[in-house]
Amino acid sequence: MMAPALEIKNLTHYYYKGTKNQIAAVENVSLTVEKGETLGIIGHTGSGKSTLISHFNGLLKPDEGEVIVDGKNIFENKETLRQSRFKVGLCFQYPEYQLFEETVYKDIAFGPKNMKLPSEEIDRRVQNAAKLAGVKQELLNKSPFDLSGGEKRRAAIAGVMSMEPEVLVLDEPAAGLDPAGRLDLIKMIRHYRDVTGCTVIIVSHSMEDIARIADRVCVLANAKVAMHGTVKEVYSKGDELRSMGLNVPEITRIMLMLREKGIDVPADIYSPDDAVSAVRNYIEGRRGV
Repeated sequence: MMAPALEIKNLTHYYYKGTKNQIAAVENVSLTVEKGETLGIIGHTGSGKSTLISHFNGLLKPDEGEVIVDGKNIFENKETLRQSRFKVGLCFQYPEYQLFEETVYKDIAFGPKNMKLPSEEIDRRVQNAAKLAGVKQELLNKSPFDLSGGEKRRAAIAGVMSMEPEVLVLDEPAAGLDPAGRLDLIKMIRHYRDVTGCTVIIVSHSMEDIARIADRVCVLANAKVAMHGTVKEVYSKGDELRSMGLNVPEITRIMLMLREKGIDVPADIYSPDDAVSAVRNYIEGRRGV
């Protein structure tokens, strides 16, 4: 039986451990992510999302519990920890602030160089990652600081993709982008997943973004897993989500308003694409009456 891409077992992490201010940022969290799937992690500010994902490649060590990547505890020894950092690529919010090399090419090549790969393989990975992330060829020899905000974001994500991780973790990848930019970035991530077969984990406060891309959703609240299931299973619990400071997507509320006006469209619509299809089906059905 194939091991999951990532498994979290009873993970707890304390801040200010051993002091009177000790607090559990993540408490007794268990989670399994299968190979090739896309998991969305949502939760209000302070729910533990960023702390949780910082354990996925060993940036933080749990006070209790285990982090298992491809069947191995990443803290078993120094080598398993080192390998986990190549297998799990972690891209934090606003990754463009971490660009530092002379050229975009060198920035994207930084990870593969640390993997001590031959120059030909480094070049292949840089070119492939740039293409997948939508970084234009003519930008590779430019300074990253001469790029636009959106171009910097894509270059930074390409730097993680170039390590060809088995699991790609993205913390608020569309933060700060306008609606068109958000949609383009989500499409890019979805294309990357489809082309590479990589497991993808996305942290976002945008219920719409998660609905567009995730197979399953994990909801964190008060440092614990509050809900876990498919998008439909989780998003159908609107009252519970609102009690956690979250809400169903705007498009869902619009569809519910249409239903209240007697327009027979489904209630379980969570993305604009599905809404367009539902309304089109309704109109075509009316024409056929």
